Amino acid sequence: MQFLFTQELLFFYLNAGFFYVADILQKTTSEKRWTWAYLTIRTAYTFVIAILLTIFLFGFKEFPDLTTTLQIVGCSVVCGGGLFFYIRAVNQLKFSNVGSLYLIGNVLQHLIGILFLNESYLLSDIPAFILMSFGCIYQIIRTPSFKGAGAVLLSSLFWTIGYILLSFPLKKTSVYWSVPLMEATILAVCIAVTFLSRKNHANDIKLINKEIHPLRFAFIGLLVSLGSYFNNMSFRDIPVSVISILQLSLVPITFILSLRIFKERLTKVEWISFATGFSGFALFVLSRI
Repeated sequence: MQFLFTQELLFFYLNAGFFYVADILQKTTSEKRWTWAYLTIRTAYTFVIAILLTIFLFGFKEFPDLTTTLQIVGCSVVCGGGLFFYIRAVNQLKFSNVGSLYLIGNVLQHLIGILFLNESYLLSDIPAFILMSFGCIYQIIRTPSFKGAGAVLLSSLFWTIGYILLSFPLKKTSVYWSVPLMEATILAVCIAVTFLSRKNHANDIKLINKEIHPLRFAFIGLLVSLGSYFNNMSFRDIPVSVISILQLSLVPITFILSLRIFKERLTKVEWISFATGFSGFALFVLSRI
C-alpha cells in the first residue's frame, strides 16, 4: 500500500472528519422532520456553498464536457438515494448503532470491486464479510428496528453503487465542478418530490420552513462540500478495496465518539452488531498484513 502517508491518505481522513461532523449536525437538525422537506433545505444551502467554494478556489476552469456531466448527474441521482435513506436511518436508530450497521456498506463495496472491477480477494474475506454483514441483517430479522436497519442497508447500497460509478467519470475530468453538479442534481430531485407531495405534507413543509437555522445549515453545507471534494478525490485515486480498509479503520473511533457525544446506552443486540462487525474488520485487515 504505497499510498500510505501520502496526499491521498490525508484527503481520505479529511473527508471522513468533515462528513462525521456534518452527520452529527444532520441528525440533530433533521429529527422529527419530513425527510424530503429537510433535504430540500439542507441541499439548497449545500449547493450554494459548493458553488461559491468552487468559484473561489478553482474559478471556472476545467468544467466537464457534456457526456461527463451527464454521467456525474446520473451517479448523483443514485447517491441521492443513499443520502435519503441515511437521514431516515439516523432518525430511526441510535447514531452509534447506525455507524456499526454501515459496515455492510464496506462489504457491498468490496464485493462490487471483486465482481466487476477485477480486484483481488482472499478466502478469509468470506467469514469477514459474513461478520461485517451480520449486525445489519440480524437487526432487520430479529428486532422491531426493521425500518432503521433496512434504511441502512438501502443507503449503503445506493451510496456504494453511486460512488463506484462516479469514480469512472471523475477519472476523465477534475473534481472541481463534480460537487456542485452532484448537489444541484440532488436538490432538483428533492424539489420535485416535495412539490409533487406538497398537498399531503403541507404541514411538514411549513414546519421545516419555520425552524431553519441559517448558520447551522450553512455550516453543514461547508462541511459537506469540503468532504465531497476530498471524497471524490479519494474515489478517483484510491482502489475501492483500499478505501474499504480505510473506512473500516475509523469504526472504533467514531463508535466511541458517538457514544460519548449522544450519551447513548446500547442494547444487547446493538452491542452484538458492533462486536461482530468489528471482528469482521479485524479479520479483514489482519489477513492482509
